[in-house]
Amino acid sequence: MSENVSFSYGPIALMNKVEKEFNFFEILFQGLGGKAKHLVESAKLFSYNKLAESISINKIQDIYPYELFEEIGFKEEISDRTLYRNLERIGNKYKFLMKNYQKFIKMNNLASEKQFIDFSSSYFEGNSSELGALGYSRDQQPGKLQVTWGISTGDNEIPTAITIQKGNVCDKEHFKFMLNTVKKVLDEKSLLIFDCGGNTKKNKNKIIELGFNYLTLKAKQRSTYQKYISLFEQQAKFGCFINGKVYFYTKTKSEEEYQYIFFSPDLKEDQIRKRSKRFQKDLAKGDKILKKINKGKPVGEHISRMGNIILKGEVQTTLSEIVNPYITGLEGYFILESSVGLRPQKILCLYKQRDKAEKLIRDMKEGSDLRPIRHWNKTVVIGYLLIVFLTNCLVKLTHFLSKNSVVKNLKLLKKFLNNLTVTVIYRKNNLREMILSNFSEEIRTILEEKPPNS
Repeated sequence: MSENVSFSYGPIALMNKVEKEFNFFEILFQGLGGKAKHLVESAKLFSYNKLAESISINKIQDIYPYELFEEIGFKEEISDRTLYRNLERIGNKYKFLMKNYQKFIKMNNLASEKQFIDFSSSYFEGNSSELGALGYSRDQQPGKLQVTWGISTGDNEIPTAITIQKGNVCDKEHFKFMLNTVKKVLDEKSLLIFDCGGNTKKNKNKIIELGFNYLTLKAKQRSTYQKYISLFEQQAKFGCFINGKVYFYTKTKSEEEYQYIFFSPDLKEDQIRKRSKRFQKDLAKGDKILKKINKGKPVGEHISRMGNIILKGEVQTTLSEIVNPYITGLEGYFILESSVGLRPQKILCLYKQRDKAEKLIRDMKEGSDLRPIRHWNKTVVIGYLLIVFLTNCLVKLTHFLSKNSVVKNLKLLKKFLNNLTVTVIYRKNNLREMILSNFSEEIRTILEEKPPNS
């Protein structure tokens, strides 16, 4: 007689809800045939894993019982090798699957006219990845190879696109690939909202050529900002309260672009406080070095081919008080640029909604345990990132259907999903009984109704 087993049912219930309403996996893998065996089931298993234990592929069969595989749709046992191959096939068919996903978005009218675009990176364990390169690390791992990726999500919080590039591709270059992806799903006059990383004249002109609009942050360059600050001080200013903070603003236009100049006393105070704290840390660090110099001791030592390099220092005293170099005089100011002329309050509120893109990135990284990436093969890495993206799409679609879900953060939501447990009991007469337990109120709000016992 088979042994009784238990496993988390929450991730399956979540996927079943989306599949029942939208035929998500059926549309996504429609037309993808060939030699791929159990490809759809494997994709569901990978998504389940990201919502459950998030373990490596070679441990999946050791950790999860066969009854789980049956619940997902497998008709027979599957090997680790086949799972790896299917993940590679998913990566190899990235463009095809993204095309089907965007077709799914269009047919369900889920492509919002306001899109929030942002970019991030994830690092590798190992040095053999084809996509790996050294670049600006958002994970504070500057010595490790990484891959950069970008996402676009609507103000309805439904993601519309993911792009993947090598780890040394900067945001302004990556933006071109994102634009080529989102243009296939967005309607004319859609508004693209992004930060200063993608703000170049070439990118903005391309957005206009495609029939879209943009709203972006102007990079803080002292000479440029001082010109606008002078203009701000000369013109009549208006004020508004947003999220408990006061903002003063003025609006200008040059050629076909609007500039919205904002100043916040609260923001200025906060920035000065942080930069003063940083300055004090540097002074404390300098005091330690100063003690060594006053005692005639070396302040550093490095190894070279010719021997040890001994670093000694001299103090260049100043007659005046040391000025904090981090305070630039631009504190509290920021400038938004847009191809649309709206009320400054509306523009600011729209830009602040960029946190929807930031939250999606956080859910992908922390909620889906994206990092570190341990795959090296290029197509496997692409498949892995695509699975993480699609898993988060499933979660966002579930929130969209529920409307009243109280747990938005994926890292926290997973705890409730995994508490919902199914226990498979084998009776003496070989009959099998399945019992659900731990159905919490938080799960009820997202799944809306208790699934019946099997």
